Amino acid sequence: MQEKSKRIIILHPILIGLFPVFLVYSQNIHLVLIQGIIFPALIILGITIALWAGIQLILKNKRKSAILTTFYVFLFFSYGIIFKILESNVTQEYFIVIHVLLLITYASFVIFVTYYITKTHKKLNNITTTTNVVSITLLALVFFNIAAYNFENFNSEFEDVAYNPIILDNNFENLPDIYYIVLDEYAPLKTLTTFYNYDNSEFVEFLQARGFYVTKNSHSNYAETFLAIASTLNMKYVNYLSDTVGKESLDQRVPYQMINNNLVMKNLKSMGYQTYNFDSGWWGTRSLQIADVNVCSKNQNMDFHTLHALKQISILRAFDMFIKDPSSTIFHQERRDRIHCQFSEITEIKHETEKPVFVFMHVMAPHDPYVFGPNGEEVDYKYTFGTTDVVHLDHNEEKMAYLNQLTYLTKILKETIKNLQENSDRQPIIIVQSDTGPSIDFVDTTDDIRQAGRMSILNAYYFPNEKYDLLSDDITPVNSFRVVFDSHFQTNYDKVEDKVFFSTYEKPYTLIEITDFSFVK
Repeated sequence: MQEKSKRIIILHPILIGLFPVFLVYSQNIHLVLIQGIIFPALIILGITIALWAGIQLILKNKRKSAILTTFYVFLFFSYGIIFKILESNVTQEYFIVIHVLLLITYASFVIFVTYYITKTHKKLNNITTTTNVVSITLLALVFFNIAAYNFENFNSEFEDVAYNPIILDNNFENLPDIYYIVLDEYAPLKTLTTFYNYDNSEFVEFLQARGFYVTKNSHSNYAETFLAIASTLNMKYVNYLSDTVGKESLDQRVPYQMINNNLVMKNLKSMGYQTYNFDSGWWGTRSLQIADVNVCSKNQNMDFHTLHALKQISILRAFDMFIKDPSSTIFHQERRDRIHCQFSEITEIKHETEKPVFVFMHVMAPHDPYVFGPNGEEVDYKYTFGTTDVVHLDHNEEKMAYLNQLTYLTKILKETIKNLQENSDRQPIIIVQSDTGPSIDFVDTTDDIRQAGRMSILNAYYFPNEKYDLLSDDITPVNSFRVVFDSHFQTNYDKVEDKVFFSTYEKPYTLIEITDFSFVK
């Protein structure tokens, strides 16, 4: 009876294995959907349980093996956090010193604690109970933060506008295929010439020779991708979201919902279109519920930004000292494979169905991370991802990396356009558009210049009849599909006034209207 009264359920190895995953999720909840942590959680739990079983096989003691497992997992995922705290107080030249000191300290802890636990004859009841309580408390605090965030950002009032399907009066037997290609942060001609000293006029001339209408002064309606795409695919301004989610909010989930069930695809499906979405690798345009088919989605439940964040808080970060961010190879290859899949598969879709198709392909380039040289070769830049990562290239290196990736993207895009135009039974409508421009964070640039660079976009349209009377050089994406529907399907959406709203990554819903771009020559 005495033995049973002292029996303690051992939970802490499992809980401490889950802790880093939910910690990273809580820190990025405004960016990542919950399914993005399923794969990392299963991997870490699997390794934790295997480690626990292995140690128990050696020690023949469940409590000792559990304590050592928890200790090792805790050390493994605390290293990056401790390093980040220490590095913030010193210059980069001392980073190696910090790594060496931390590794020596951690190795000493491992040796001392392992020796003590394996040699002790104590029952370890108190340590087991305490470790259970600490692990439960840590996970509870993270869950509390997640719940509090969800409560603060719960949008019970959010309802999309009632949908009325388009009914075609005419019998359209030869509806055009429609391809909507969004290139993330692809700069227009003016931006490339002014800020990058790069002449991309050959690409513009290529588009014009293929019958495209290429705007000369187009701007995005919003500075953040999730707002810009939600606006374009629903053909309306989304400023009201500032009241729905709050001007200070970072939450992107309502715009995700709007993209996931967007009006453009609803309209086209009601007209008999087969709709396709390409998994971009970014949660907003990964797997759209409204799409009939989601393409290039083999890693659907794997979020590489979450995996990278877990790597950054772990002891794997120490290997950066010896090898140039070895995990970059994995992340870079995933991005290369995804982009190649997109451009390979988009030209095959027209052979898969007799129905007219609408294809939405959001390409996460030339936005960083930079994974292509100018001819598609592999490059060895440190893994970065926009403002969400603390590591950035210096200005000159980033300029060159951006231009090289843009150069390669332009090459494969030209081949794709030629293929779509020359090998389609139905002459397609093609829209090639940036979501936003790049971030112009160069030395000696003013806020006005940065805003103008961010908002200026590539915006090109190909209509088979080449009737572009509803387009203009300053048309914005909110009107793109209004024009498509009115000009090709006899709807009466009409264009709305073109407006441009800037906001920052830190405050995406604090929108500032920009009306004057005349200072950009």
